[in-house]
Amino acid sequence: MSDGTVAVRAEGIAKHYGGVKALNGVSLAVESGEVFGIIGPNGAGKSTLFDILSGFTAPTMGTVEILGRDIGGLPPYRIARTGVARTFQRTAIFGDTSVENNLLYASHTTQRHSVLGRMRRSEAWARDRSSFRAKADAVLALAGLASVRQQTANTLAYGMQRRLAVAIALMKDPAILFLDEPAAGMNEHETEDFVELIRRISPGRTILIVEHDMAVIRALCGRALAIADGQPVVIDTPDKVLTHPQVVAAYLGTDDE
Repeated sequence: MSDGTVAVRAEGIAKHYGGVKALNGVSLAVESGEVFGIIGPNGAGKSTLFDILSGFTAPTMGTVEILGRDIGGLPPYRIARTGVARTFQRTAIFGDTSVENNLLYASHTTQRHSVLGRMRRSEAWARDRSSFRAKADAVLALAGLASVRQQTANTLAYGMQRRLAVAIALMKDPAILFLDEPAAGMNEHETEDFVELIRRISPGRTILIVEHDMAVIRALCGRALAIADGQPVVIDTPDKVLTHPQVVAAYLGTDDE
């Protein structure tokens, strides 16, 4: 539930590639605790906007603030330290190692022991190990992955791999979570399970979702932004956005990505 403060604010975002205007004049304000969707037809500029909001691409014009801080010029790792995590369209996991090790790798920046401390099993190593196990237990339970924690990640079913990508992001307990096409490629059952996962993790977090599955947007988002041809069309509840005449017109005759 939103508390009225703004977690992510964008003003006058534009992105030009030579003479091509991928985005032009997009503004939004996502409140803390809100689940916010971004939709649009193929080529609308959704992915470009998402990359700009999460700090992976710099805008040609405009500003982005995260938790009140202008992120212009900050590299992604610095933005991540402000309490931001992101998943990607292509599932980013370490496929050749266990589910648990994927979470361990995700938490390495929070651990304080040295290599020598690990070899000597120092007190710092013991504290980090205990803290990691407690956090991993909680995240695996939340993501429904506790029973497969020792399984090699690339042997998981596709929907479970997508869950693992979210679990990796949760290891840093982010205040803001960007989900890029999280339900892409899932069957109906996997999508339903994934929606339930996002509902479980949403309390106390701000979540932004780019998604083509409108059922997911309707199920999760309180508001959504529709963009077409790089231009903002409307921000409103999903039902109102999806019945807006300009949104309907933008989707007519286009293939669903």
